[in-house]
Amino acid sequence: MSLVSFDQLPDAARLWIFGSERTLTDTEVAELHSHLNQFMQQWTAHKRELTTGWQLEHQRFILVGVDESRLPASGCSIDSLVRAVQAFERVVNCDIVNTHARVFYRDEQEIRCVPRPEFKKLVRSGAVDDHTVVFDNTIQRLRDLRAGNWEKPMKQSWHWEAFAERVVNVREG
Repeated sequence: MSLVSFDQLPDAARLWIFGSERTLTDTEVAELHSHLNQFMQQWTAHKRELTTGWQLEHQRFILVGVDESRLPASGCSIDSLVRAVQAFERVVNCDIVNTHARVFYRDEQEIRCVPRPEFKKLVRSGAVDDHTVVFDNTIQRLRDLRAGNWEKPMKQSWHWEAFAERVVNVREG
């Protein structure tokens, strides 16, 4: 049993979130399903099958979970996951792995992805405030995703501390 439904993974499962710089097309989503399912079915740590699941959210976030109660992911297995996602990046010509330098947030129309310096400018201008919904792609356990700690108002996220001195809260001003 290597690939299971993402919903079947336990709350304690380890979680990785990869955010695409843009929304994937339906054709790219189909390619992603083929690519990741093939990878997940043979993903191992120390030559033993990992119990894994994955899902795509908002046609742009790849969520990968591993049930580490059975077998923890190793450094080499994590590297192979990153390489698999990077291989998909090359197919669709879209940055997905390097999410650390970008901020994902919702505005009134859609999910946006911007470099951190641009996000700082948006905060300074008041276009983004403490009520803006941000995505915390740093969460590491499935329980945090299920508890609503991935998609939340900026004031409840690490984004608040990172950008707080620049926040202009037009709703309270």
